[in-house]
Amino acid sequence: MYVTFGSLKEAKKLGAQLVKNKLAACTNIIPIIYSTYVWKNKTMMDKECSMIVKTSKSKVKEAIKFIVERHIMNVPLFHLFLLIMFTWIFKNGLTNKQKINYATSIS
Repeated sequence: MYVTFGSLKEAKKLGAQLVKNKLAACTNIIPIIYSTYVWKNKTMMDKECSMIVKTSKSKVKEAIKFIVERHIMNVPLFHLFLLIMFTWIFKNGLTNKQKINYATSIS
């Protein structure tokens, strides 16, 4: 899960709480990103902080609820990514084409 924050302090605080409450196995914080977006018909660019939350499918809803209830922004944005462990693919002697076909067929 990918979430943005207005400050590094907020990201660190929520990241630690997610791990402590076992809603995430790990969080990775990227301290400075520049986000470009449209707000009230005007293009804006702001400095933000982002966090990758590593959690299981069974805990995603609870983790999102936890963040929304504590997030400073009125409309926190979440991006969910399906991450797959590819280690076994490389041990099975598949060709590069087979690996690519498998990876791109998962939805």
